[in-house]
Amino acid sequence: MIRRSVLAVGLALVLAVPTRAADKPPPIRAFDIPTLERLGGAIYRQDRAAWLATDALVAKVPDLEGAGLKGWIVEGEGGEEKVRFLRDTGSGLEAGYDVVVGGKGAGPVAEPTDRSLTAAERAAFAARQTAIKALPRACRQGYNSVVLKDVEGDGWLVWLLAPSPARDVIPMGGHYRFSVSADGRTVKRVDALSASCLTMDAKPKLPAGAGAPVLFATHIVSPTPVETHVFLGLTYHLPIMVGTGKDKIWIVDNGKISRMK
Repeated sequence: MIRRSVLAVGLALVLAVPTRAADKPPPIRAFDIPTLERLGGAIYRQDRAAWLATDALVAKVPDLEGAGLKGWIVEGEGGEEKVRFLRDTGSGLEAGYDVVVGGKGAGPVAEPTDRSLTAAERAAFAARQTAIKALPRACRQGYNSVVLKDVEGDGWLVWLLAPSPARDVIPMGGHYRFSVSADGRTVKRVDALSASCLTMDAKPKLPAGAGAPVLFATHIVSPTPVETHVFLGLTYHLPIMVGTGKDKIWIVDNGKISRMK
């Protein structure tokens, strides 16, 4: 892993417009740095698995609506994720198609011999649907979702992630985290992981001789960066400097969060 310092030669800072203090939202649910790193990495893997699996499924089943598709859940964490697409063809919710995604991409689309869903699968899907209904404010249409078991209890954590408005535009803000009950039916807490719908250019125009860009954004909803900073850094392959207060600067790079000195 290559670490980049703010003092390194050849870096070009791309600054985000700071949010006014008057817009400061209430504090969010806090996690320690190792947990934020793990959650951010898991969000990245689930998001990647979902879009690769969806591409594979569309190639085999072009009419997803006609096939009764209602959504998906992602199972597994680490080396491989299984994306299970759920459908309802008139007999209730069931497993429709499975796609295993690994480091080399999506595997073949398979139809499970047993289409019944476990209680945990039903609860995970319900948590996703419950969070979608509770979205406070959408920056744009087409939010993506990620569902994981809550790291501090028997419930679920659901993220609704603001989509990019255009190619090479990073949706730095607009993401939400929901703490949902174990049965997936009740939202216990909603945390806005940013104070605005801020976007940034992933490929900014830099002066001649400038090196690789480093994004810089202010962050006022928590005293540290959050898991979506980790997710975005991994997705766009860019280091992100995060300012969380006076003289508090962090670097989020390659899935890790470090305090800058």
